[in-house]
Amino acid sequence: MALRLLVYLLILTCFTKVKGDRMEEPEIAGMVLELSKTVEKLESIVEKLQSDNVDLKGALADLSTRLEAETHQRKLIEHRLLECEGRLDSVKQHAVFKKYPTGQGNKSRTGDLIFREGNTPKNVQRRRRQGIRSTHGTIAFSAFMSTGLTPGHLRTLIFDAIFTNEGSGYNHHMGVFMAPRSGLYVFTWTIRGNGGAVLNTQLLVNGIIYGSIYTRDPSYSDSSTGASVVYVAEGAAVYIRTGPSGNSGSIVSSSDGYTTFSGWTID
Repeated sequence: MALRLLVYLLILTCFTKVKGDRMEEPEIAGMVLELSKTVEKLESIVEKLQSDNVDLKGALADLSTRLEAETHQRKLIEHRLLECEGRLDSVKQHAVFKKYPTGQGNKSRTGDLIFREGNTPKNVQRRRRQGIRSTHGTIAFSAFMSTGLTPGHLRTLIFDAIFTNEGSGYNHHMGVFMAPRSGLYVFTWTIRGNGGAVLNTQLLVNGIIYGSIYTRDPSYSDSSTGASVVYVAEGAAVYIRTGPSGNSGSIVSSSDGYTTFSGWTID
């Protein structure tokens, strides 16, 4: 409409200008007709562009919706994959636990009874599964491995025995801490390698690396500890895994030195 009005004003200006030149009416009428046809073409082009714009906006909204759905689905698949890996590792560890009650694949020379399921009182077993609890609303966890393993590369480490689990954020089946609330957290982990082991381990928050340590001892069993201070959003997953390369040998964990994973809020 604005375009048509602008053209009519242009016609009126031209008509006023040519009136002094004594143009014939048929000639003026021809000019008006030609300009009218041009206006119609331009309006048609504008309508087409407006229609295309609406279609593009609709397509963009549809793509955004699909992207959100696919992102959500990917997160669900990743979570289920972590859960399946955790269950598989838990089954494997339970099988070793049953065969070797000390958790080390041989008889304990120190008489360690921590992992002896048959000899440990049931109330102690229950506390180790559930963790120590307080009534102050604190979020904190501390867990350790009940048996050793040879992890290889890019493996999530499962610390299946719980010392503390305030806020119930740590899942000992998956080895993953899911933050019950947003805040500033401290995370520490200690990896004890067997003699000759070379191990790179990383702290990840929702798949992003926030810490890394290197454990190596050519002859004897040795431990390395890492620590990170991280702001973690509610529901974010925090876990320890081995690095993508350079890992060989085994992780050990016993009363001589546990392999542990801990975390707590500081705000």
